[in-house]
Amino acid sequence: MLAILAIQVASPALPAAAAAPVSFRREVVAVLTRAGCNSGTCHGTPAGKNGFRLSLRGFDPRADHAMLTRELGGRRINLHEPRESLILLKPTAQVPHEGGRRFAAGSDLHSILLLWVEEGARDDAETSPALVDLRVEPEEAILRGRPWRADVKVRARFADGSEHDVTALARFSLSDGSAAELAPEGSVEGLERGETTVVAEYLGRVAVLHLTFLDAPGDVAAHSGSSWDLDAGAHPIDRAVFSKLRLLGIPPAEEASPADFLRRVTLDAIGILPTPDEARRFLADPTPERRAKLIDDLLDRPEFAEFWGMRYADRLGCNQRFVGIKGAYKYHAWVVHALRANWPEDKLAREVLLASGGNYSSAPASFYRRLRDPAAAAENAAQLFLGVRLGCTRCHNHPGDRWTQDDYYGMAAFFAGMRFKDGPFFNHLYDKEETVSFAPAGAPAGETGGAEVRHPLTGAAVAPRFLGGGPASTSEGKDRREALADWLLSPENPQFARVATNRIWFHIFGRGIVEPVDDFRVSNPPSNAPLLDALAAEFIRSGFDRKRLIREIFNSRTYRFSSRAAPPSESAGEPLSDAAGRYFSHARVRLLGAESLLDAISQAAGVVEAFAGLPKGFRAAQVPDGEYAHRFLTAFGRPARAMACECERESSSNVSQALHLVGGKTVEEKVRADGGRVAKLIASGIGNDPLAEELFLATLSRFPSEEEKKTLVDLLQAATDRRRAAEDALWALINHPEFLHQH
Repeated sequence: MLAILAIQVASPALPAAAAAPVSFRREVVAVLTRAGCNSGTCHGTPAGKNGFRLSLRGFDPRADHAMLTRELGGRRINLHEPRESLILLKPTAQVPHEGGRRFAAGSDLHSILLLWVEEGARDDAETSPALVDLRVEPEEAILRGRPWRADVKVRARFADGSEHDVTALARFSLSDGSAAELAPEGSVEGLERGETTVVAEYLGRVAVLHLTFLDAPGDVAAHSGSSWDLDAGAHPIDRAVFSKLRLLGIPPAEEASPADFLRRVTLDAIGILPTPDEARRFLADPTPERRAKLIDDLLDRPEFAEFWGMRYADRLGCNQRFVGIKGAYKYHAWVVHALRANWPEDKLAREVLLASGGNYSSAPASFYRRLRDPAAAAENAAQLFLGVRLGCTRCHNHPGDRWTQDDYYGMAAFFAGMRFKDGPFFNHLYDKEETVSFAPAGAPAGETGGAEVRHPLTGAAVAPRFLGGGPASTSEGKDRREALADWLLSPENPQFARVATNRIWFHIFGRGIVEPVDDFRVSNPPSNAPLLDALAAEFIRSGFDRKRLIREIFNSRTYRFSSRAAPPSESAGEPLSDAAGRYFSHARVRLLGAESLLDAISQAAGVVEAFAGLPKGFRAAQVPDGEYAHRFLTAFGRPARAMACECERESSSNVSQALHLVGGKTVEEKVRADGGRVAKLIASGIGNDPLAEELFLATLSRFPSEEEKKTLVDLLQAATDRRRAAEDALWALINHPEFLHQH
């Protein structure tokens, strides 16, 4: 018999006439949320719809009650004729309603609203206990064998200790609608093998159920093939990845060729291509230790700090528009120094969080010049170091997570009293330094920055509050940010390590274990939670050693996977695709980043790019200023360093990119340059066979196949202008997908 999980849903907890009155706070608001009336596409917008406005997902029930019962243009109740209330007629489509029918007349939702109006449409703000916890039962389930079906139960716990089944009042959604179908009452039916997450929302809180749809129990033995087998001493990364692949029946890819590995790890570590001589040495090395030795050598090269420093500078706001011209150079140099010295990740974060002073003499103070106020500082710090996107909670509770307005302004309160003063460095024509300071706890408001953050609904001063934790203890006269840094960077707080390791993993694999990489929320679970947990735990044990973590990833078998996905196993049941690389069964093919691509073209052609105003020989990855204008880099998505989000770096292809590569001056001038690689090779009298090999090694980091070599040699032999033919060959190789992509 097939094992099917079915969690029975209890009967809806509807109020009876003889029981307690309908609760506006716990039931009516929930009905409006479940029906979508207070969603962002309906009346939950700031301006509302057709004169009727509700708070988004019911985050402000006081205002909602006033609108429903008192607002002249928005009132939707009729106490004399309850059944004629617009709050009942509109959503049941008994009168014209632009939003269509949201529930049926006589349904459970309709009955709750009707009874509430009949009872006088009261607000029970004084008697309704606050919601303190929401959970689904179970929190995780593996369903084996069709039909895949689960019925979700949602339970709420309130401040008075009571607990209720609120399944009938919860709003449900799916993280992946292609894997399953969801009924409004919370039942889920799987459509194909794979995973999805059911998100249950009730009164601004969310809880999730992770579902996995697999083969029938009798087919499980098919997933024990040798492709998933590992040695007893296998790397922890590989154990977590292979365990997930075995569970889902996704075969891992074969190992990448030595040439592919060389090119991949060199680009991932230092952002440039291996030279032809480096490629020859590595490919000729027969020892099994050659990969580990190569990795160690790359991590010790100065280009490592410059390339990874670029990635950190992207998110920290290294842009002269915000920090000044001189400030951008100093800020960038400080970041690269921290990477070169291999500062632990927590030390780097602490230096940024606690920075103050003149941003030219104290470079990390530039972080705050871009932000300018406590709210912006809180949003950026939360996204960078906790992976939490708090922006929407400035105005309302988070619609897909547990964060509230109270959390937002509690986080902002750590940065209260942010102040700016001109100087001490001035160049009145175009550049100036700013001195950043923060009023300590208990200080009075200053002329350029208040000492308190105030809640927009109550107007009251807000005390600092840890995200997901309680109030912070801050001593009068002390910098509030110290308490934040101590909590955030504590080894007992795994979230910082989870976010940092996920970001590093993202930069190496092109996709985070949590994706988007800086959007950690309960409704966006990791694709492999044990993998992320293991990486974070080891990162903490290592003292937040960034370079050590990168070395461990590079040395894993998972990192060595080919970019060619393995075909589905014939005995593994229904095929499950990992085309997007969500489970890291193969290397992800992706276009080289703007800086790496320009540096690769320059390196392949043997002609360095001339960056106006920068020292000769600078690579694109070393450009310190996000505001620096460069048409090629802009076309290929180099970020302006104006946002904390990794999404600022554009990764999609466009026509402008094709024009730059096919006929743009950047490629043309380098390929045809008299001092370039081709001109020097032809002048040396090199033969056609070694010339063909040199061009392949300089671009694709491998020797040509026999067919490729013959094609190129024949072209060179038939050409009347040998140099021109070789330049054309180099141009073709630069435009080859194997050159343009990381793979």
